[in-house]
Amino acid sequence: MRSRGGLFWQSLFLTLLVLVPLSAGVLYLSGQRQHQAEVELAAAAGRGDVGIDAGATDTYRLLLAIQTETPEFLLLRVDGPARTVTFCGVPGKTLVDAPEGQTTLEDCYLAAGPARAAQLLTDTVGLAPDAYFAATPDTYAQIIGTDTTARFDTASVMDYERRVALGYGEDNAPELTPAVTEEFLATLRERMDQKAAASLRAAVWCVFLRQNPARLTLVVDAAREQSSRTLTSLTAQDLLKLEQTMEYLSGQTAATIEYTVLSGRETPAGYALDEEGMDEAKRLLE
Repeated sequence: MRSRGGLFWQSLFLTLLVLVPLSAGVLYLSGQRQHQAEVELAAAAGRGDVGIDAGATDTYRLLLAIQTETPEFLLLRVDGPARTVTFCGVPGKTLVDAPEGQTTLEDCYLAAGPARAAQLLTDTVGLAPDAYFAATPDTYAQIIGTDTTARFDTASVMDYERRVALGYGEDNAPELTPAVTEEFLATLRERMDQKAAASLRAAVWCVFLRQNPARLTLVVDAAREQSSRTLTSLTAQDLLKLEQTMEYLSGQTAATIEYTVLSGRETPAGYALDEEGMDEAKRLLE
């Protein structure tokens, strides 16, 4: 018969055989977890993610309509994560799908307003803008800022002979204000096709904000002040978040303000978007 002392030491040995590896494993896992937490905290501090700026993660996609006898359109993408503002020219005669067949954006706008134009553009492209915003050129001038100036290089949109004929041979980069922009655009677009004319407006609006980035912090509040003269589906909450994103972008040295145009071809019925134009529209609206 075994002694009681032998049984005790045998039991103690077996207990330690189980507990020691288990305790070591627990201590190891705890240490690993603490180390991982320290690494993640250090990485977040290095990226500046501890406090994310308001507007840094938001993106807005707007259909802008310019109310004239022949309405014009722009897609505006304000992209906080990509730190980019993009103006995209959309010809007024762009063909869009309607229940009764194809029509143009400008005809749709004149018949049923900006909400219907935004809806048919959505049906055509397959993606919807977040909101529409429609105003007259004078109202847009107020939003951009009547005392804002910008120099526009006409050499970027026409050849030397055309510039000379319009009086921009020597001074090919006239200084513009929003008040004279419509007259300037009308002069330059006289012999342009639909794509070039739409691209021109996008380029001019782009230049105003590119050369005056501080206006990014002011345009949304200016739009609020002009609310009685605009048609929009933007809510008060939308405007607040859009304003935060604009303010965020204005403080980013790497922020980009650019312009583009929807590619297509002119047909007897209107401006038909090609594959490249459809892809660009989807990129801006995604």
